[in-house]
Amino acid sequence: MFLKFHDLLPEDLKTKYFNFTSRESTDDEFCKEVLHQIDLSYTNCEYYRKNLCKKFDFTVPDELSIKSLETIPYIPTETYKKSGNRTLHLLKVPQEKIALYSCSSSTTGDPSIVPRTLEDFDQIQYNSIKVFTEFFKWEELKSGSKRGVVFNFSPDRLFMSIMARRSAEGFEYIDKTRYFTACMNKPWEFYGHEEYLVKMKWLKTIWAIISTFSLKGGFVLDVSKMLKIIRRILKTGYWKDTEASKVLFGGSPLLMNNMFEKRLLKENVFIDLDGKAIVGCGGGGWDGVKGEAKMATVNKSKFIESYEKVFNIKSTDIRDIYAFTEGPTLFGGHWSEKYQDFLLHCPNTSRIIVRDLENLDAVKEEEEGLLEVITPYGVNGSINQAVLVDDIVEQVSGSRCPECGYKGATFRILGRLKNAQGKSCSSLIDWIY
Repeated sequence: MFLKFHDLLPEDLKTKYFNFTSRESTDDEFCKEVLHQIDLSYTNCEYYRKNLCKKFDFTVPDELSIKSLETIPYIPTETYKKSGNRTLHLLKVPQEKIALYSCSSSTTGDPSIVPRTLEDFDQIQYNSIKVFTEFFKWEELKSGSKRGVVFNFSPDRLFMSIMARRSAEGFEYIDKTRYFTACMNKPWEFYGHEEYLVKMKWLKTIWAIISTFSLKGGFVLDVSKMLKIIRRILKTGYWKDTEASKVLFGGSPLLMNNMFEKRLLKENVFIDLDGKAIVGCGGGGWDGVKGEAKMATVNKSKFIESYEKVFNIKSTDIRDIYAFTEGPTLFGGHWSEKYQDFLLHCPNTSRIIVRDLENLDAVKEEEEGLLEVITPYGVNGSINQAVLVDDIVEQVSGSRCPECGYKGATFRILGRLKNAQGKSCSSLIDWIY
């Protein structure tokens, strides 16, 4: 039965962008590509034409500029929710052009499902390697015969496929549905040794299904194996056949924090990995909720302190990724002592607009609002070239990071609209479906 869970993507996407070269484009080229995607959406998608364009009183212009990006129609993330049954109405290409559907993990049982073409997944692979290179020292992990050893605080991609099928149950193309985060995890498997730390225990899983009608309780976080591997690397330089260049802790900060709070800090574990390890958080969960996992909110400052206390990893080697299923962009970030938070950076493949919570007008630097992400790259399958997210952010800078100098807008996550106001993007805006 496991044959049903293969990638359905070309083999070359496993390694295509490992020798990473950044693509450069001017603002004019970016805007021309955005306009092209808008035109395709208007021509090929009735929902876009009759709902979004009508709502925004929008007519496709002859040209776009960076300043006029804030006038184009944007779609809230909730439009892609399974319960709305709109996924197939948001296509801008024939259905047979869709390679896979990306699914978000969801505690509500109402995930987003986003259709994507092969070209879209090619772009996601590029976006992933770009973030890993710029923020996770990707190139340093491959040195001569040495490779990185990655501890991913996540189930492996096979079980994520099973979980995605469960999340998307009832969707017409469930066999072609995968978690979006699995696309981000995949490159590490072919760049070194990747150890997925969330393990399924079959007897516990069967009992959980019988007793609770869910998979909850069927997974364990294998911290013991992680410690065994780290100690072996420090002693011999190897884990199995992999000569280790560095150790990388990746994946859910919620599960990482659980590891510290429930075990390592209580047992006074200390392993000196100064200069030998990198932390690359990803997938969200800082608010205490991720997929079926519900835990205490993660205090980011204490989280940083835990890594230094247990592994002697400094804040300069701890990074974060922000992404969401409805868009293809990955935002890399570093820790800021000033803000006691991660500053996230907009790559040159995208532009962001921060919109006021009351009137949805674009705000200025150092103001907060809802995040809108615009990109013409990796959005061939659906009308998601401009997506409004229900995350509240502060725009730290509109042009360049004030701390590291990364070119592009810089922001930090403050919270979620639902948590802050008890409502969502679709209730804030009078959407007509």
